[in-house]
Amino acid sequence: METIPMEDTKPIRIETQGIEITEDKKTILTANILHLNTDKVIEHGFEFLYISYIDNQSIEKTKTYPITEKAVPGRVSLALEDNILNELTNLSRYRYYIKTDKDEIKGNYVPLYITTTQDFSIHPNQAITGYSGETVKLKGNFKDVSIKYDLYIGDHPTPIPYNISNNSIDLSFTLPVNGFKEEASVYLIKKEDTSNYPSQFYIASVKYLTRINPPDDYNISPYSYLHLTVKEGPAYNSSIIIGNKLVPYRDYIMLSDYISPDDGDVFRLGYYDGRDTVIFPKKLQIFRPDINKIYFPSLRAHPSGNALVLGLSHDQLFGDVAFSLGSHPVHMGYDNQGIYSIYPGSLPDGEYPLEIKSKNYHLISQKKLKIETLKATHLTQNGQDMGSTVTVFGNFIKGHHYNIMLDNNGHYGIPAEEGKLNFTIPMLKGGKHNLTIGYTDAHENSSTAIQTNLTIEVNQFTFTSFSPLKGNTSTNIRLKGKSIAFAMIYFGDNWVHASQVGNSHDEVIISLPFMTQPGKYKISARIGERWLQLSDAFEVTNP
Repeated sequence: METIPMEDTKPIRIETQGIEITEDKKTILTANILHLNTDKVIEHGFEFLYISYIDNQSIEKTKTYPITEKAVPGRVSLALEDNILNELTNLSRYRYYIKTDKDEIKGNYVPLYITTTQDFSIHPNQAITGYSGETVKLKGNFKDVSIKYDLYIGDHPTPIPYNISNNSIDLSFTLPVNGFKEEASVYLIKKEDTSNYPSQFYIASVKYLTRINPPDDYNISPYSYLHLTVKEGPAYNSSIIIGNKLVPYRDYIMLSDYISPDDGDVFRLGYYDGRDTVIFPKKLQIFRPDINKIYFPSLRAHPSGNALVLGLSHDQLFGDVAFSLGSHPVHMGYDNQGIYSIYPGSLPDGEYPLEIKSKNYHLISQKKLKIETLKATHLTQNGQDMGSTVTVFGNFIKGHHYNIMLDNNGHYGIPAEEGKLNFTIPMLKGGKHNLTIGYTDAHENSSTAIQTNLTIEVNQFTFTSFSPLKGNTSTNIRLKGKSIAFAMIYFGDNWVHASQVGNSHDEVIISLPFMTQPGKYKISARIGERWLQLSDAFEVTNP
């Protein structure tokens, strides 16, 4: 059976390392092949960057020196023999490279200064990573280095204190603050070199790790952004830990993209910087409703009515949340202002706590909502004419709206005061009228009507006079009579518009119909089947 090898698709990884000085003072450049895949290697070696002067102008040039040995994972080295040094002058830096049949991979540049002989050496394969304030260590041969050299890091303006120990094998120093930079070169300068541009002897490159500040507040809405600021280092290669997920670092992370109510509503929070995992001291708490801040402005509601719920907001509800009054499931809705209302449906009369339940909590309010069937106990009238005020007393809820129905007429959407409801007598025929009171469930778009045993007494309307008795078509005629403002007025056989005079329902003004011909016309008033007409007629004269 034929075995087909698995194709390695991971990218080739290499790194340029540093310089070694042999006992006979020969300079060795080193690199490392971290990973080779199945791509065919055509060439590998070292590329040099040097300065060439042409017509008094400096030009950067590159030159490569391939290595004849086969590329294999591990250490790669090149001795700077005299022929190489004779070909290259004014060296600046170098790097290791690999060319394959698909790509060209180049390592990091390392500074190279060979105009002065180094009297120390660095062991290969040393990667330095750390935070500002952290002590790091290099291995090598550092005999007499502390006597002859000062140590510098990056663009730090002053020398960095360092220590040589372990028979001159260990060189240790504390990393200074590097702001938000990713890397910094570590180099030595001879103490005796006081020139403006002293020779720098590169010994290592430090990769700074990232520190990320904890959030200002660990309590957060699931529908908002998590904002984490960087204290130091480059954050782009760090990952944020939210619960059991790793999220690429960004200044603002939309939480709802990475968390689910199925995973709870409390999540550990931290970050991974490529070396260390840092977990913040507190956990991220997703908003929950605060049952102690939720309240009913009115502690009463009617069956199939509604009650406002304040202190609850949309960003406190994460995932599926169920509401109930006692053990009875109820609907909760909110308006375009974000104010919630609870709809108890056909709950029987009683007192019920509000319960809020999700996968992560079960909250029960201390205060209870009282469900009361609407009852009207008695009423008073300040008059019996249409337009007079009637006050009905009962268990009306302040701010709720009610409907008044009196036989075939009524008022809708009347706001109540606590315990009473005011309305004016609408257009009705004279006599007694039974009172029905209702309200509308905005959620279910249904109405509830309560037939009371209350009645109101309404006087018949009257039509007693009009003036003047004659005039032309521009004349306004004033009509008087009890509740006449509710009547339909006819001039002859034509209905005419009547304007109420002030706040009185007993006086109106009419205008003559356009193109009315001279002559005498009767004026009539009508409510329902009741018609009233005076014996006098209005005489229309010529203009």
